[in-house]
Amino acid sequence: MPQVSIHEAKNKLTALRREAAMGKEFLLTNTRRKDDCPVSLISTGLLDELCEAKTFTYEWLDRPGEESEHYSLCNVETGVYGVGPTKREAVEDFIDNILDYARVYFDDLPYYLSLSGSRRGHYWHLRRVLRCEGDREKIFRVLGMEKALAD
Repeated sequence: MPQVSIHEAKNKLTALRREAAMGKEFLLTNTRRKDDCPVSLISTGLLDELCEAKTFTYEWLDRPGEESEHYSLCNVETGVYGVGPTKREAVEDFIDNILDYARVYFDDLPYYLSLSGSRRGHYWHLRRVLRCEGDREKIFRVLGMEKALAD
């Protein structure tokens, strides 16, 4: 995989970006810092494809009449919940909650990506949510919410 210094990348950014968009990955390195890890310049479309492999699964934890007056929906991969008097309202609450969590997560990546934490694996799932750019219908499809409503 080609390595490019930051200095060289600044001078060739347009050409590097064009090649990355076609699928080539470049490792950007900071030659002035020996302890610095490389960073990839890669097509966003390829990352999106990688993220599509991360699926969302759900469990209905509560249903009206089973010790509760509400439906409670839990996403197994992230631990995010949605609660509401109907399944649809629980799904809508879940979408609100996962959007909030994704924003908080990406606002403090060093904390959530810490190797000592338990939420590092949420990154790829939450990236899928953020790539929807707040479009609730797209989020509904990406998260596979129709399957949750059918259960």
